Amino acid sequence: MNQMECPQCKGKIEFSEHSSTVVCPYCGTTVQVLTKEILKEHYMMRLQYGPQQSKERLISWTAKQLGAPKDLDAKAEVKARRLAYWPFWVVEVEAVADYAGTQRKPDFGASGSAGRFGWKTVPESGHIDIERDIFIPAHSKVPVHLRKYMIPTRRKEFLKRELVLESGGSLEDTQVRRNEAIELAQREMGDVLRKEALKEVDSIKKMDSKLKVPAVFLVHVPVWHLKYSYMFRNYEALVDGASGRVIYSQFPRRVAFRANLMLNGLVQLGVGGGIGLILMYIGITRFDLIFPTILGAVFGLGMLAFGLRFIQTAFSLKAGEETAG
Repeated sequence: MNQMECPQCKGKIEFSEHSSTVVCPYCGTTVQVLTKEILKEHYMMRLQYGPQQSKERLISWTAKQLGAPKDLDAKAEVKARRLAYWPFWVVEVEAVADYAGTQRKPDFGASGSAGRFGWKTVPESGHIDIERDIFIPAHSKVPVHLRKYMIPTRRKEFLKRELVLESGGSLEDTQVRRNEAIELAQREMGDVLRKEALKEVDSIKKMDSKLKVPAVFLVHVPVWHLKYSYMFRNYEALVDGASGRVIYSQFPRRVAFRANLMLNGLVQLGVGGGIGLILMYIGITRFDLIFPTILGAVFGLGMLAFGLRFIQTAFSLKAGEETAG
């Protein structure tokens, strides 16, 4: 552990070597380790769902998932729970971009004769204007299912260390610096701009973008880490202690459900594959590689993917998993 002096009350603050932002245990001031500056925009989400309420939310939500046993509510038992306040940087990014690229469009008269099908490449350009809050996990051990969780921060309040202690939770260290979070958020917004442009063009030749960051703040979110058992097997889950939302949950699946998945997968493989092959054959032999061939290939491959997915899920020995969308 390292030590530094609080710039507000002169008390000694202990912190680990990975910490980038620390909270004074005496006056509650948040200090950035590298610059020794006070961070005023440090918030928390107040805990609204206690141990029993979080269990009820978990079991109620999980019991409604496909394949979950009907007696889950009666037989599930929480074996372990831990409340962790995980840190996130929330970076508001405003972005505008002008792009130019090319797009492939169908050309039904490509060779000058009717009935021939081809493609032509045409130039396209456009403008994008986006404003978005980007959440950057500020600790290396933030659970993977929590990293893409959209945190509802509307009811945030200034961090109060005593509220964390009263709830029995642990205030996880902030390891990512503020400037790092801004850079990561800007990079993520750049990816968002490219994805938006690629909805309109097949390839981007040029993109001019401008990014603005009007606000940045740090927020700690209470998350229940739960382990529960059902029929001698253990499962894990994450529940948002502020909103009560189930972020992630493993759950048992019924044998009958897996059998039904297997049957559906085999039917899709047989029927979908057969129809796809018939359409491709008609297109090749009678329509000179036009519409039926393309439709048959797309339909057959789509049904193949769905069928294999069903079979893979049915054969899996792992528990079912659901993530809040």
